[in-house]
Amino acid sequence: MSDEREARMEALRARVKAKKEAALSGGIIEEELVVSTQELPSAESTRQQEDDEWYELMDLDADRWRNLAAVLILVGSILGMVSGALILQGNPTELLNTSLFAEQESVDISGTALEDVDGNGVENVSVVLLEAESRAELQSTLTDGFGYFSMKNVAQEVHIIVFSKEGYVTVERTFVPDNVGLDPVTMKSGNATPVREENDQQSISGWTLDNAVGLSTAIGVLTIGTALLGIQSAVEIRRGKHYRRSQYLAAGALFSRGLIIVGPTLILFGMIVNLFAKMDFEDQRED
Repeated sequence: MSDEREARMEALRARVKAKKEAALSGGIIEEELVVSTQELPSAESTRQQEDDEWYELMDLDADRWRNLAAVLILVGSILGMVSGALILQGNPTELLNTSLFAEQESVDISGTALEDVDGNGVENVSVVLLEAESRAELQSTLTDGFGYFSMKNVAQEVHIIVFSKEGYVTVERTFVPDNVGLDPVTMKSGNATPVREENDQQSISGWTLDNAVGLSTAIGVLTIGTALLGIQSAVEIRRGKHYRRSQYLAAGALFSRGLIIVGPTLILFGMIVNLFAKMDFEDQRED
C-alpha cells in the first residue's frame, strides 16, 4: 500500500472517530458519512502504476548495459593509448642491431661470366673493382673454370666493376653491392674496345635507423588515433543518443592494439554488450 493511500485511510478513520464521539456526547450529526470511492485507487490506476514501475526497471537495466559497454570500451581504448605511447617512446636501435634489420657496412659479392652463344662459363676473365668517382682500383680477381668469381668486404656504395679478356668485348658495370649477388655478365666475342657499359645501381638493402623510426612513429600515431575513437565511442554510449555512431567508433578502436590483443578484446566485448542496450538509444527509439 502506498504512502498516499495510507494517509487517506488514516484521515477517513479520524473523521469516523470524531462523528462517533459527537453522537455519544449527545451532539447532532448534521451530515451523513459518505465514503467516496474516488479516495481509493482504481484498478486501472493500479495497473498503470505497475506498468510504470516495469518500464522504470527496463530503463534501469538498459542503463546498466550501456554503462558496462562504455567501461569496457573505455578501458580497452586506454590500453591502446598506453601501447601507442610506448611505441613512440621506444628506441628501435636494439631491433636494428639484430641480424634481420642490421645494415652492414660491407658485403661479399660474387657472380659469373658466361659465353654469349652457349652460356658456358668463361675462364680467366679479369674482374677489376673500381671506386666510382676516382676509378681507383680496389680489388681484382680472375674467374675460375665455371666463370665464377667472388670478392670480400666490398663497401655498400656505388662501384664500377670491369670484365675483360682478350677476344671479348670489355664490360663495365656500375652497381651497388648487396648480399644477393651480381647478375651474370654476358661475354660477347669481339675487340676489347669499344667498352659495353651497363648500369645496375640498386638501392642499398637493409633497414636504416630513419626507416625504423619513421615506421615506429607512424604505428604509434595510428594506435593512439584509433584509441581516441574508442574514448569517443564510450562518451557516445554514456549519452545514449546515437547507437550506430557509437558502434562505428568502437569498431575503429579495434585497431588500437592495446597490449596487442587485450585492448581489442575488451572493446569487442563492449560492442556486444552495447547490443543489449540498443533500444535505449534515442535514434533507435525514433526508428
